[in-house]
Order: sequence, then structure tokens, then C-alpha cells
Amino acid sequence: MKNDYRNTIYWVSKKNIVSEKDALEKKIKAEHSRTKIIYNQINKKNSVYNKLFRNIYSDKCSYCGITTDVVSSELFEIDHFLCESSFNGDSINAGKIKNLVLSCKKCNRAKKDFIWDEVYSSKFNVDDGSITELFYRDKNYYIKVENEFITDKTIYEFYRKLKLDEEIRRLDFLLMNMYGFSKKHSSDRISEKISKCVVLLQQKRNEL
Repeated sequence: MKNDYRNTIYWVSKKNIVSEKDALEKKIKAEHSRTKIIYNQINKKNSVYNKLFRNIYSDKCSYCGITTDVVSSELFEIDHFLCESSFNGDSINAGKIKNLVLSCKKCNRAKKDFIWDEVYSSKFNVDDGSITELFYRDKNYYIKVENEFITDKTIYEFYRKLKLDEEIRRLDFLLMNMYGFSKKHSSDRISEKISKCVVLLQQKRNEL
């Protein structure tokens, strides 16, 4: 797997998302045997299951990588990886935990009802990192499509649909790097100044 465009150099990947999601689904079924649609349990804001699910993703958007370190947790949602409309009304299968991911509101709302051919589900897989083979972060913090996939209409449409090319993605990544730096060097005098800059930039970002 290539460098993950969603992560800064300060991010430490430490979780097996797939296995942790499976464990959470078993927990929900054990505690709520009549539950058919797992999504309904996880989507309840501030519920135990919602918090556990968000923790599996470390409060980080599966698509762009923004975290609650730099934006409000209110700007995150539970997303159906394969949109509900692609299940032809089958809410049970659409709401299974394997089809749910954590997304920032911007990515989720932009992705909306985007449907792709089945072969692309493995390419866009955010849980095993396959999506990082398609996109990269350049030295100026832009998210770009890997050269070998530029002519792939579905991958490029996904990229544009989620607005991964927007300037705000650069600002978010800058904020994540600044936050990571200040946290790592919290004992340094310069860290305090950077932390203040992060707060100011967050305020400006939220005004966009």
C-alpha cells in the first residue's frame, strides 16, 4: 500500500478496522437481538454504539482524512459506503456494519447517491486502504488522482463527486499537520504559538 493521502506524518495507524467493526456488530446483535438494521443503532448521535463506531475510525473521515482534532465532531456522519439506492429498498443489507463508514459531512453529502459498478467497490474500499492506491497527496497538499487512473471515468468521477480537489482539502491537511506538530512538541515554546494559529485557522475555515 502506498502512502495514505488521508494521513499526516504525525498520524499513527494502529487499528484493524474490519475486525473491530465485526466485533461491534456482534455486540449490537447480542444486546439487541431484534435489531435488523445495524445502521439505526450506530447512527444515534452520542449513543454508546455511535461512539464505539467513531472510535474505530479514530474520529477520522474515511475519504478525505479530516479529524475531529481540527473540525467539530458535529460535522461527521455515518455513511453508507454503497449508497442505499443501490440496494433497491433492502435497508437491512444496506445498513449492515460492513457497508457503514465514518465520513465528514462534506464528503458524505457530496457522495450522496453515487453508484458505481461492483468491480470498483474493492478499489474504493476505505477500510483496508485500497482507496489509497487511487489518490495521493502532493507536496502542496492537493489530493490528486494517480496517473494510471486519470483516464478511468468512474474513479475520476468519484474524485470530483466528493470534491477531493477543492482548496479546503489543503487547508484541512495543513491544520492536521499543525495540530500534529504542536501535540508532538507540546513542551516547546513555539508549539503554543502554533496552537493559537490552529485555533485562528479553524475559525476562518468554519466561516467558509
